[in-house]
Amino acid sequence: MSINNLAVIENLQIDFKENLNVISGETGAGKSILVDALALLLGARAATDLIRTGAQRALVEGAFEFDNDVLEKIRSLLERFGVEVEEGKIFIRREIHVANRSRLFINDQIANLAALRTIAPYLVEIHGQGEQYALGAVGEQMRFLDDFAGCQDLRRQVAQAYANWKAAGESLEEFRRKVSEHARAGEVVAYQLRELETIAPLPGEDEELTAEKVLLANAEKAYELSHNAYAELYETDKNVIERLSLVKRRVQDLAAIDPRVAPDVEALEAAILTLTDVAESFRGYNERIDFSPVRLDKIEERLAELERLKRKHNLDLVELVELKGDLQQRLNEMSDATERMEAHRAALADASQNYRELSRRLTKERRTAASLLEQRVETELAEVAMGRTRFVIGVTTAEERAGDEKFVEKRELGDEERIPEASYWTANGADSIEFLISVNEGESVRALSRVASGGEFSRLMLTLHTVCRASGTGDVRDEEPTLVFDEIDAGVSGRVAEAVGQRLRALAAQRQILCVTHQAQIARFAKHHFVVSKNVKDGRTFAAIQELSDEERIGELARLIGGAEDVTTTRETARWLLESAEKVVVRDKRNKKARRK
Repeated sequence: MSINNLAVIENLQIDFKENLNVISGETGAGKSILVDALALLLGARAATDLIRTGAQRALVEGAFEFDNDVLEKIRSLLERFGVEVEEGKIFIRREIHVANRSRLFINDQIANLAALRTIAPYLVEIHGQGEQYALGAVGEQMRFLDDFAGCQDLRRQVAQAYANWKAAGESLEEFRRKVSEHARAGEVVAYQLRELETIAPLPGEDEELTAEKVLLANAEKAYELSHNAYAELYETDKNVIERLSLVKRRVQDLAAIDPRVAPDVEALEAAILTLTDVAESFRGYNERIDFSPVRLDKIEERLAELERLKRKHNLDLVELVELKGDLQQRLNEMSDATERMEAHRAALADASQNYRELSRRLTKERRTAASLLEQRVETELAEVAMGRTRFVIGVTTAEERAGDEKFVEKRELGDEERIPEASYWTANGADSIEFLISVNEGESVRALSRVASGGEFSRLMLTLHTVCRASGTGDVRDEEPTLVFDEIDAGVSGRVAEAVGQRLRALAAQRQILCVTHQAQIARFAKHHFVVSKNVKDGRTFAAIQELSDEERIGELARLIGGAEDVTTTRETARWLLESAEKVVVRDKRNKKARRK
């Protein structure tokens, strides 16, 4: 993370590591500003009063690395907002300008806060004084319970069943829409089909009729020409065939004198036969000529009818024949609409029934897990100074939330069972999950945000993560974000801080954790220890951060213990805390027993 001109931070860069990163420092040194900067990278409101005095803008940049599967999920989410992700990291930059405007960039592409807040759950969860970025959301409470219950597979089945149910409903509505449209257009379709069936156009018919019309219109002239041709060839005095026959006889006489012209005699005989066939063809043609004006009128009427049909539909005869088939198909669809409607209804009823059965199974598993999780959380909370806490998980179904007045009959589905309104059913099942808590004896349980302080909320979050991780049923998910605990040790004793530190270290074995603390008992468990310091130069305050070496950590632990860094006894205590941290094991017999079960 890189920070420029944010409050007392002029220029700061920090590379958080894997496992547990602890941040300590004097009060007012700027530790909370680091958390504020992270909050900006998650979509928090960018207030101009965060800009360092005298600067024109503040800048916060963060680089996040993910496993490939998680990166693909984030890439898919950002694509909806037009943001492309090509590299293996996500780079986020927030700019706050004194002109009361801010800008957001994701991978150097301008983006809006909606896009950032959509991917924020994959980035960081902040828990601290006044800011909670996770458990307050109903979806996160459900996730914790489902992770603890180990019912992810069943939840995926419910999600698929829900998608199938919605798809079946949409298919039914689409079919109803088509039936309605067909009903309105039914008379027009039937009329058009009757018209096409009555006229019955044939492909190429207009061309054939046009040719016949031309012939009929010129029948008298065609008769005269064909008759004269026949007569000249065969019928008149000195016709062509007769004269050619005379020529043939003379050539025959010549062939008797000179045999070399014999082939010419054969050629003349062939010509006479050919011309005789031609003459007969003209005679037949002449006899077939129709002088009927009635036929001509019928052809003209038919052509006019076909032309009107072509203009009406703006189609040629081939396309009109295809249209006839399409119209017939539409009428057939209308005729079997009732049967198909019943099939759609049956499919919807089956999908709905399957979804509800799976949802009921999921509800049962959640309620069983909720009872166990309540006990485990209360037991764990007792170890972190919240022994009087009552923790309750409310699991209410759609039926319980809706009440009878919200139910509707779905008789069109052929299903007499009463079904809640669709808004009560989701891809996550029919349940509403709510975590309730009472931190004081005698007080009724209430929503978390209305009861728990920042420190209590942080310890509750730590407990939930610890219990779910150690349950032996919940999955360790690839998309677990970085956890940030801001002053989780507020108002607790050293013994409690020790318990908190042990749990932080155990949890950090599976994910990155950042923890702001004032307690040496927590800081001792860090894999990486950073100190925020503040100094004044030329009348200006500057904050800085550095990662401590092992020897430097001893001095910082000594300061946190409450003694001077250079006091021998305090440093020896600090050294012992640091060295013994590696030997500390969180002992929880109940957890082990639960895992064996």
